[in-house]
Amino acid sequence: MGYEASAEYYDLFGEKPDIPYYTALGKLYGSAAELGVGTARVAIELAKAGIPVVGIDNSEKMLGVAQAKIAHCSREVQERITLCKADMIDFHLPSPVPLVYIPSSGLSHCITPDEQLTCLTCIFDNLEPGGLLACDLHLPSQSYSNALIQAGIRDYNGKTIVRWISNHADFSRRLLYTTLIFEEYTGNILTYQILERSCVGLIYREDFLSLLRETGFRVENLYGDFTLSPQISDLLVVEARKPKSF
Repeated sequence: MGYEASAEYYDLFGEKPDIPYYTALGKLYGSAAELGVGTARVAIELAKAGIPVVGIDNSEKMLGVAQAKIAHCSREVQERITLCKADMIDFHLPSPVPLVYIPSSGLSHCITPDEQLTCLTCIFDNLEPGGLLACDLHLPSQSYSNALIQAGIRDYNGKTIVRWISNHADFSRRLLYTTLIFEEYTGNILTYQILERSCVGLIYREDFLSLLRETGFRVENLYGDFTLSPQISDLLVVEARKPKSF
């Protein structure tokens, strides 16, 4: 995944409008598990709203950033978050949960359809009967650019961080290759640079819905954004339920 060597920079460029959506679901279901918890960007907000969350990620560096952030939260928030190092295609919760959510197009890190199906099966097995899977996916686009484009400038600990990004899509193999460069400036002097390369799967809407049905989920809602718009373009928000009896 991206943001491995640069995990400490993730939150600088991680603004997304998804927190109210996932928090509302957390309140509705009472507890949750998050796959690809990363820096706990979403999990902390759910915990602040009183929702216990188990956060799963396979990156020690991202989990380290998450743990440091959680340590600055109140004791009540700390007690509501449990972090686990595990892969999203092979995790086992202590007990089934009523809600599993995957923010930030996290399922795309399962690169092949087989991995995606394995992940969905694992989620299904760890959900309570009647439980909900909620996730968002960035759908494949024809607008990917191989050019290295500046994608944000942030002030951080007295320094300036500049992010660059380029994307190369291999549509025949349904893969997206991303290059990220982070430049750290002290004043006008470049003092540090990080290069990240990653590959994620390109997941098409109908293919994903087919995988959900193959797993045993019942697709309940499809939205085009986190305000629950029915118009779908680049983003797909999915809610799928595990039947109460199966």
